[in-house]
Amino acid sequence: MDVNAVIARLEKFEGRTTYMYRCTGGEVTVGIGHAIPSAADAAQLTWATSVDSAQTDFASVAAAEKGKLASSYQPLTTCRMNDDGIDALAAADVARFTGLLEAAFPNWNRYPAPAQEAMFDMAYNLGIGGLQKFHNMLAAVDAGQWEIAAQQCHRMGIGDARNEETAALFRQAAE
Repeated sequence: MDVNAVIARLEKFEGRTTYMYRCTGGEVTVGIGHAIPSAADAAQLTWATSVDSAQTDFASVAAAEKGKLASSYQPLTTCRMNDDGIDALAAADVARFTGLLEAAFPNWNRYPAPAQEAMFDMAYNLGIGGLQKFHNMLAAVDAGQWEIAAQQCHRMGIGDARNEETAALFRQAAE
C-alpha cells in the first residue's frame, strides 16, 4: 500500500483543517479527518497555539450543531495545528488503521495494494466495524473478484467522487 497515496487521497476527501470541527458523522475532528474522542484527547494533541484552550475548544465544538461546513466551527476555537502537526497525526492514523486492518482481516497482506488502499479508505471513513458490514464486498475481496468488490463498495452518505475512486481502486487490483 502506498502510504503517500493514501494520505493524499484522505486529504482530497477529508480536507486539511487546522482547527477542531464536527465531521459529517458529528465527531469532533481536526487535521485530515482525525476524530478526537474526548476533551482529554484534544489536550494531548500537538497544537501550535496554547494547549490550555484545547479542552475548552473541544467542548465548544462538541456542543455546536453538527452538519455545518468545517469553517463554521473556526470562530468557536483558538487552538490551531500547524502542517507538521497535521502530517504527523495523519502518519500516525495511517499506521494505526493499517494495524487494525491487519488484525481484522487475516488475508490483508495478500491483497493487492490498490485493494488495500480502497479498504483503508473505507475503514478510515466508516471505522473497522463499519467496513466489516460490507459482507458481500469482503467476500469478493477474499475471492479476488475485484469487479464485484467494486460494485459492492458504495457507501451511503458519501460523495459520488469518493465512492467512484474507491471502486476504481478495486478495479485496479485486477491489473
